[in-house]
Amino acid sequence: MSRKDTLKAMLSRREQELPGGNPEVHLQAHEADAIPEKKLHHIRSGAVGAMGRSLGNIANAADQARALIAAGSAVVEIPTDRIEGSFVTDRLLDDGEAFQRLTDAIRESGQKSPILVRPHPTNPENYQIAFGHRRVRVLAALGRPVKAVVQNLSDEELVVIQGQENSARSDLSYIERGLFALALEERGFDRRVIMSSLGMEKTQLSKLMSVAHSVPRALIEAIGPAPKAGRPRWIALAERLAQTKKQTALSALLGSGEFKVADTDSRFGQVMAFLSAQPAKKKAEIVKSAEGVKLALIERSGAKVNLVFDDRTAPAFADYIAAQLEQLHQSYLAEQERKAR
Repeated sequence: MSRKDTLKAMLSRREQELPGGNPEVHLQAHEADAIPEKKLHHIRSGAVGAMGRSLGNIANAADQARALIAAGSAVVEIPTDRIEGSFVTDRLLDDGEAFQRLTDAIRESGQKSPILVRPHPTNPENYQIAFGHRRVRVLAALGRPVKAVVQNLSDEELVVIQGQENSARSDLSYIERGLFALALEERGFDRRVIMSSLGMEKTQLSKLMSVAHSVPRALIEAIGPAPKAGRPRWIALAERLAQTKKQTALSALLGSGEFKVADTDSRFGQVMAFLSAQPAKKKAEIVKSAEGVKLALIERSGAKVNLVFDDRTAPAFADYIAAQLEQLHQSYLAEQERKAR
């Protein structure tokens, strides 16, 4: 049996598992054959706690889904109003240049590659996306149905396929991958499933999730995906956030017109520049005598005040003031008490 016949046999078994009400509107053969074949990715197997399924089995399901799409088998057309997104969001919404290019390409040449969906686990009339969210958004805007492969997937299989497909396409920015990992963790997925989904080792994943934890979600959403800002720059931004006392001023930046009209990478740059800027040093106050002689400088920096004397213009004046400090402080306290009465 040829490879294509084997895949069709696999699909036939899958079709028998699908709910009876699902539409099976197949594309023409030449359209199916036009779908490019992808290299299959394998991940190591291993027990995944109490999930009741090994990572090896999940990987097999992911490989099978890719093989079906690569072979061009069982592509169906589904109305966009019957397709729902994955239960885990994998990207920040950003209608930038890349999204516009995808819209233009599909408008002019049609949808070249199908998406992957599963029968919706709680709504039997609908389907749930494993990957292909942007294509669905474009096709919905264009009023066209979606070409898709339908496969029964568990939750674990869906998130592994979803993450691996985005990783293979280099389709998610660094911070989007971090938010995706956090979302999986919040839903109780085992770390090994998250590692498999993102194709990361343990230490890489830990750093990624640490950065995503450190940057407030509201700030990430304000910046957007920032695809040009990779791991080092997001780590640097997280470190500067931990050290800054500019939270109020940062809110003003995010609300500014210049920030709102900028593209996502420029917004990241504005935030980084703001956090990296050194505060302007306040001009020192000059204390002079009645004759105009400079006696001292008063330098203020945050909660600190420095009194600087110049022995060239007022010799030994600093020593005199130092000797009077205790008495001056007592006079100050007495004055404060008098004012409080």
